Amino acid sequence: MPEFIKDLEILLRTHSALVDPKKSLHVYFNRTDYGCVKDYPVAIVHDQKRIKEEDALHYFKKNYLLDEDGFSYDEYPKDDLERIATYAPKYIQNVGFILATTKDVPEPTFFNKFKGDYWKKIQSTEGLEAVIDISSLTVESTDCEAEDALRAIIRKRKEVHQLKKIAFVWIVEINGENENIPTVMKHYFEDSTMVVKNARKTYYMGWSDPLQDINMRYFVCPPE
Repeated sequence: MPEFIKDLEILLRTHSALVDPKKSLHVYFNRTDYGCVKDYPVAIVHDQKRIKEEDALHYFKKNYLLDEDGFSYDEYPKDDLERIATYAPKYIQNVGFILATTKDVPEPTFFNKFKGDYWKKIQSTEGLEAVIDISSLTVESTDCEAEDALRAIIRKRKEVHQLKKIAFVWIVEINGENENIPTVMKHYFEDSTMVVKNARKTYYMGWSDPLQDINMRYFVCPPE
């Protein structure tokens, strides 16, 4: 078990009922030795030709977010990345939370492997420990719905190849309990799972270290 899992368990079990971990998990990690950033950017659109909406393209150009040839840069100030996520969210990929080995969280640097790539993706995960994504489901959610949610996240994360090298954590928040979630957790994370209760909420957690080890070949609910 990665060391940070114990910290994560404590944070989920002891946080105030008035606080939403989906919005504030990074704040709670301030109590630990780790650095944690919400909505950490892992990819940005590569070429202006990929930006189809006029208002989005205008935003990139007006704010000098593209070079003279119409390509995105390898690095951006944090404020620029946050504003892109607000005004042109289709053209940036953020993970829910990134966990770093120290409080000094590395700033992302992007690169493209081929000229025609849609995305420029982070060049390195050095200093990064894990990706943490949190989903909210309901007591009525089926195992197939939970699986669909998880597989969509995993596919997106595996598209950014550097992320395959670090740990991945999926947390499902339920206002109550759901007996279908452990089935999905067991299927994809085997014995690396945990259930954490806090007042009326239940947090189902699964992790893989690294992300690359998750087997996507088999399904809980096979496609028809």
